[in-house]
Amino acid sequence: MIRTGYLRWEIEVEDVRCAADALAREVVFLARPTHRVVRVRTTNHADAAAQFVRGDASYDSVLRTIDEKRGEVELTIPDVGPRLFRYSEADRAKMLRYWMDKLQREASAFAHEVVRVASSFTQLVIASQALRSGYARLVENEVFRVIEGKSKPQPTSNEPIRIDAADYQQGVPELVAAELIRDVVEPKEFHEFCQFDCVTVRNGENYYRIPRRPHALIEVWEVATKRPVCRLCVVFQDPGMPPSDEVVMKYLLAKHQPDLLWQTGVRFSPPRGKFEVTPTRRWTVD
Repeated sequence: MIRTGYLRWEIEVEDVRCAADALAREVVFLARPTHRVVRVRTTNHADAAAQFVRGDASYDSVLRTIDEKRGEVELTIPDVGPRLFRYSEADRAKMLRYWMDKLQREASAFAHEVVRVASSFTQLVIASQALRSGYARLVENEVFRVIEGKSKPQPTSNEPIRIDAADYQQGVPELVAAELIRDVVEPKEFHEFCQFDCVTVRNGENYYRIPRRPHALIEVWEVATKRPVCRLCVVFQDPGMPPSDEVVMKYLLAKHQPDLLWQTGVRFSPPRGKFEVTPTRRWTVD
């Protein structure tokens, strides 16, 4: 399972023989929503009432927002796919790298299609291009976890889930982003995130310590000596993304593409103190 905003997806990938060509096989990508029906309780009535009190609207506009469902909008989430990728068995046997490149492109295209469909439900996915691009990377990563057998899709539930739009406007995207971290990182890393507001990633000869504080610098430490190396400033295009989504993006770079992290990051002086984690002081964002 992987999240894109409020939506959860179960990713399925199958490698089957092509019915139309005896020498070919097909990779079938499919994304199913974990919950088929999502009911969003809107704030139309409260908004209309507030406008009436201010004198910006008539009382008739308030009456029109009252209904038996109390402003609930029911959304039915469709499957994404199946998307077929046909390939020759000879390519896989003789040109493995070429075949893997094609599979990578197809998985990336499918991931962007999943995010495009999710983004059509504007109540459930934040309108941020940078964040949606990050979601696509997460979906693509989940596709390969399914291929490697590290993740197994669960059945789609027909029981509806309810979301209050008022919560969405009051900062729940950050809570959703924090839950996303649980799906991406390892259990001990998530424990560190919950206790100390940071995640420490080991890759090669370095530790990368990623704080949750927005726009914070990534600390780099040597694994062997625990000596500080430097701090890296990595800034994404969207400055308004939830802090925990920043953690996910930086975590994936440190885990899988540290070279890109060094290329895009601006180096600052090494962190002070010892290589240890202590409970951080609570911080606020203006």
